[in-house]
Amino acid sequence: MELRKSLVAKETRLGMRVRVAEDARRPGFEGMFGTVKGSFGDPEYPALDVQLENGRLELFWFYQLEKVGAA
Repeated sequence: MELRKSLVAKETRLGMRVRVAEDARRPGFEGMFGTVKGSFGDPEYPALDVQLENGRLELFWFYQLEKVGAA
């Protein structure tokens, strides 16, 4: 079982497993899983490069993602 938690800016790190939030206003990506590959901008309000499960690399704001971890 996987638990989803809102992503907190200060907890973001490379290699973190994430899920695109359902309210992200990017309907083509909602619910997709990926891995953080890069971080840009202010550490308190980062934009994150995420390698999605379909192989695409997309840029998201931290609040558009959920942290995913094993239960």
